[in-house]
Amino acid sequence: MSATHGACARAHDAANVPVLTLIALACVAGIAGALDPLVVTKGFLAYIVLDGLWIALWPRCVPSAAAVVVAHHVVTAALLAYPLRHPERAIETCRNGLVEANTLFLILRRRVRRGSAMHAVWNGLYVATLAPVRFAWQPYLLWHFYANVTKDDVWWEKVQVCGAQMFLIGFNVFLVARRRVAPAKKEA
Repeated sequence: MSATHGACARAHDAANVPVLTLIALACVAGIAGALDPLVVTKGFLAYIVLDGLWIALWPRCVPSAAAVVVAHHVVTAALLAYPLRHPERAIETCRNGLVEANTLFLILRRRVRRGSAMHAVWNGLYVATLAPVRFAWQPYLLWHFYANVTKDDVWWEKVQVCGAQMFLIGFNVFLVARRRVAPAKKEA
């Protein structure tokens, strides 16, 4: 990794840590009824659009697969557009947005020295939340979106919501699979 590449990635991670912390906490607050889920949706959408533009313009700000990450952001934006048309369903943003806590732990793990106590903490939180959030909760939400949320919607909204959720589940599989196949890289 070049010095410029490293600086870009560090800046991106430094910007994402507080934003993802706020998004994850906002999602919890939305679920708890302490924050309007539509406000969470609008904030989340603003972040996704801006972060997607950042990655599209400076692909080296992410460790790898920038095009896939940009596609993920586009699909997420399409999914977040749904509650803008159906504000009464904005709680689904909060339910689905819980995954951002896992993303936050991944970034925090990447930003500390491997072998340090903090690396062990962030790695433990990342690993402890990976399967429950990405491989149990998000697939459950696909069923929930199909059977409950979009059951009375027009076909294209059902395709939009369920198709986007299927893509996000596939993205999770892609990320984990490529980490399993790729040779171990030295983290910061």
